[in-house]
Amino acid sequence: DDGQLMTFGSDGVVRTWDFESIQSANSLEDNNRFEMEPMNELVVGHNVCLCSVVKGPQPDSFIWFAQDSNGGIWKLDLSFTNTTPDPECLFSFHAGVIQGLDVSQKSHLMATTSLDRSVRVFDFLAKKELTCSRFNQGGTALAWAPPSVHRSGGLLIIGFEDGVVRLLQLYSTETPHQLTWPNTSGDVKLRLQQAFKPHKAAVTALSCETDILATGSSDCTVFFFALGETYSPIGFIHVPGPVQRLQWSPHPQVSLVPTGPSLLTAYIPLHKRSTVKLLDLPRKTFRFKSIKSRIKKKKRERRVALRIESEQVEENKQDTREEEEDEVEDEDEDEEELPPVHIPVCPSPIYCGFYSKPGHFWLSMVYINTHTHTHTHTHRHTPTELTRNHFLWITHQNYFFFLLLNHHLHKVQQRLPTHLHRPPPVLPTIQPEETPERRLQYDDSRLDQYRALREQR
Repeated sequence: DDGQLMTFGSDGVVRTWDFESIQSANSLEDNNRFEMEPMNELVVGHNVCLCSVVKGPQPDSFIWFAQDSNGGIWKLDLSFTNTTPDPECLFSFHAGVIQGLDVSQKSHLMATTSLDRSVRVFDFLAKKELTCSRFNQGGTALAWAPPSVHRSGGLLIIGFEDGVVRLLQLYSTETPHQLTWPNTSGDVKLRLQQAFKPHKAAVTALSCETDILATGSSDCTVFFFALGETYSPIGFIHVPGPVQRLQWSPHPQVSLVPTGPSLLTAYIPLHKRSTVKLLDLPRKTFRFKSIKSRIKKKKRERRVALRIESEQVEENKQDTREEEEDEVEDEDEDEEELPPVHIPVCPSPIYCGFYSKPGHFWLSMVYINTHTHTHTHTHRHTPTELTRNHFLWITHQNYFFFLLLNHHLHKVQQRLPTHLHRPPPVLPTIQPEETPERRLQYDDSRLDQYRALREQR
């Protein structure tokens, strides 16, 4: 542009070079490098990685728009004069997949964290970002402390990929010494309240109860802390696999959902103690086997029986033609026998499940493609979102259900207090305006229902 060559680097710096000097450059015989100084230089930011730029639509304008791969859109004035304004960040967002998200129970606020090392708080009614804090490691789990744990409703619990857990307090800049969060008016910031490192690997799950905090990690451990002015350790336990979800029951216990073949329901002491490993955890496991091959064999046998029965009926008739009999015999010869019942060595993982009534629950399994001729089976690859999700359905009367990604279903029966027995929600019904046409339609529908009931009886 005007004899200048512009370069936009991942170091967040924009430089301009004299194109004629580059074109007419001559290197020395013993060195293929030609060194030169840039004509102009603009530092966008120290934590900026420019990956794409586009010039503004107006002609003869020095305005450029740049995309930051660390999460941002910048407006740049590349006139390089004494009155050039500083780079302006138009939009800020997460760079990559959001690892943790939770909402406040006392206000219309939402908090998110990602591997881009940022924690952001949004007002989803105003559709704007309130504040953002950056750390040395990426965030992997986030939980907004409930009002039963923190009365002000402004405490965030963040787990990071290096095993550190940080407690962040949301406060208003108008009252910096007051750690309560009254409303969303004015500027807000995040203040570090406490930090501790209970795990050796990434923190994958966080769960708060009235007086206990549980943290799970991919290092196959779960740590418990007593809540107070400072969070004090209670103990930790080992689990068979990396933890995906932590769920508290109404009684002082926590149910763990790892990716391994077991579910542990641990009764945690409520008093403060030294860090020890908690053992002897009761468990109840249901293991399921694939019956797809058996169902296909029964369907095939049923079809063969129906065809044989129809053939016998046709043989009893005097007008049976010989050509039809030959075709039936040819079909019998071409049809191959079904192989024996085959049960896969690796059962299908569980997608989801839910409880219907006492003693009954429903499961949805991953599709298994069974090849009847080669006696082999293949699993359809589970999407990345499913491997990250936590398949957990809980609370219906006195039962809890926990689903894993490893073909196991675990049921923990629990007696709930009376105040937790809630009736199912009743959806509101909107009655249409009463008119002669509506009354006639209603009478016709009742008549159809009565006729259908008569036919069933």
